[in-house]
Amino acid sequence: MTHPIPRRVALGAALGLGALALARPHVARAAAPPINIGFFTETKPTIIVKAQGLLEKATGQTVNWTEYGSGAEINAAIVAGGADIGFGSGSSPVAAAISQNLPVWLVGLVDNIGPAEELTVRTAANIHTVADLKGHKIATPFGSTSHFRLLGLLKLNGLTQRDVTVIDLRGDAIVAAWTRGDIDGAYIWAPAKSKLLASGGSVFRTWDKLDAAGYVIADTIVARAGFAEQQPQAVVALLRVYGQALDFYRSKPEEAVQVVAKATGVSAEVAAADLKEYDFISLHDQLTPEWLGTPGKPGRFAEVLHRTAQFLAEQKSIKSAGPLSLYQKAIRTEFLKQALA
Repeated sequence: MTHPIPRRVALGAALGLGALALARPHVARAAAPPINIGFFTETKPTIIVKAQGLLEKATGQTVNWTEYGSGAEINAAIVAGGADIGFGSGSSPVAAAISQNLPVWLVGLVDNIGPAEELTVRTAANIHTVADLKGHKIATPFGSTSHFRLLGLLKLNGLTQRDVTVIDLRGDAIVAAWTRGDIDGAYIWAPAKSKLLASGGSVFRTWDKLDAAGYVIADTIVARAGFAEQQPQAVVALLRVYGQALDFYRSKPEEAVQVVAKATGVSAEVAAADLKEYDFISLHDQLTPEWLGTPGKPGRFAEVLHRTAQFLAEQKSIKSAGPLSLYQKAIRTEFLKQALA
């Protein structure tokens, strides 16, 4: 969507355009304020939107991109007014935000994460069962979907954070701690996960059992409620250009992989492998009952958020979970419908 070009006001043909320009200087329409986006450096089509300046081109507005370490950090930025949109926020921090009545609307999805976020352990540490994690230091960004899954893994196997030392680190700090030998494992996403695997790490598969036990995680697109009310066209534009980036990846995967690799600092081979691990959800499919549903007819993803919030409350990460209706109301699909129009 192109921002309208300011127009001169015509008061009458008798004055003539030239005379009007001299008699009454042109006053330009105030430029729209910048769009502040919180994002993650991830090997996904989301990074294509940033790398190619798609939102800037679509809106004609300034876009400030700020990288965060977790969805919890984006929640804090939204509350403080520093972020208007969380681009790729995980379902766990989104559930926490809604439970605490933060001014957050879920306006779209990126993916069903599946195996893309996984526990990676140091091969030399001889960790072959969950019980083998006892006494080891495992890092993850607190308040993230990876943290949610790690806590779920411990709970399902009768372990607590007294048995396993869980450390709060961002992706880049995890790679540094791994290199120093400070940790023996991490629950994290790519590209950090890929770097651990390339440096003496092995995948400790947990995602399928955790999904089956209800620990489903996804990446979302959220907007600060006030921003979405004031600049709905910007939210629609972001969803539309994200859809274009996803189409680009699906129609020209080799070209898209090159863009993602360059933007995230990994090889094309690593980027291609990482991208294949995600189940990216098209804008059209997001409006189905299986996912977000349509305005007035919320889909099943609200139930995922509700169950996630209940677990977070059990873990005392949040005070309490709200009723299902709270999560249904926070899913606003009218922007998706406009993006597809």
